[in-house]
Amino acid sequence: MKSKSLQLGLCVLLIAISSNISGQGHYIGGSFNTNDYFIPSASGWVFSLYYSFSEMNYYNDSGNKTDVIQINDNPPFSVNLGQNVKTHSIIPMISYFGKSKILNAKWGVLALPMLNNPNANIALDFYSGQTTVGSTKINLNSFGLGDFYLQPVWLTWEKNKLSTTFSYGIWVPIGKYEVNSTENVGLGYWSHNFRVMGRYKPKDKISLTSGLTYEINSKQEGTDFKEASHLTVDYGASYNFTMGHEVGLYGFGTWQTGDDKGEKAVLDKDQIYGLGIYGSYWLKPGKLGVLSRFTNNFGTRNRFGGASFQVGINYLLF
Repeated sequence: MKSKSLQLGLCVLLIAISSNISGQGHYIGGSFNTNDYFIPSASGWVFSLYYSFSEMNYYNDSGNKTDVIQINDNPPFSVNLGQNVKTHSIIPMISYFGKSKILNAKWGVLALPMLNNPNANIALDFYSGQTTVGSTKINLNSFGLGDFYLQPVWLTWEKNKLSTTFSYGIWVPIGKYEVNSTENVGLGYWSHNFRVMGRYKPKDKISLTSGLTYEINSKQEGTDFKEASHLTVDYGASYNFTMGHEVGLYGFGTWQTGDDKGEKAVLDKDQIYGLGIYGSYWLKPGKLGVLSRFTNNFGTRNRFGGASFQVGINYLLF
């Protein structure tokens, strides 16, 4: 019975945040499938392994794709990229869902390391730090241990057809970061993610979700740069089949809420929107499952945007 309830409650926990696919900060919208923001009804461990690919291009303040990043107005200074950013990521993940309750809520924790190339936000950080137009190119073929995500606070309250969840997660900057290095795979600063999500189930097999994530960033190691905070709205809908297989749609919007600080600060505020689709299938119901998903960005300004694709496998242990 526990196996079945966890199977239905947990589609496949895919965290696209780990691939940092689109731009500034660590978190990006559409990182979870619609039901994966919420603690499932049964307790247990989930061990996951994912592969993620993304292809990104830079968009200016007018929303046009360009190779030029405008850094300052006075004195005028810009950087010529001359390339797009393709990222390959290998993402292991461990999550645990507790048996008892905390504050009358189901609880869980999540740990997510990763291996990746320099991604789009690392590339933007690198080019923003250049002092001579086109002086150096980032090495997009370097590969290593990236920044680590830990979500130690994760609570879900349920009442009838409504569910509410709150989580706090922190990005730990363990990925290689050196000022002006062409081979960085980390960002060199901490990020704090605060998230509130709601879910309404008009029928047992249908879920509608929406919520907010607010990210606060620390000062970057070895520089005077501090990335601005960002607010993200996530929403989606899903349908569960009898054996726990699931299909769904999701969307998001992310906006910069303050100003970057320091010499590497990009001149204008950024924003990005995205839509995606996913599907999961249980090879062994309640035990072993696979998933694929596709995300495409639009309305991108002053950051990288494009498309990403992920596939993953999950193993459930009780």
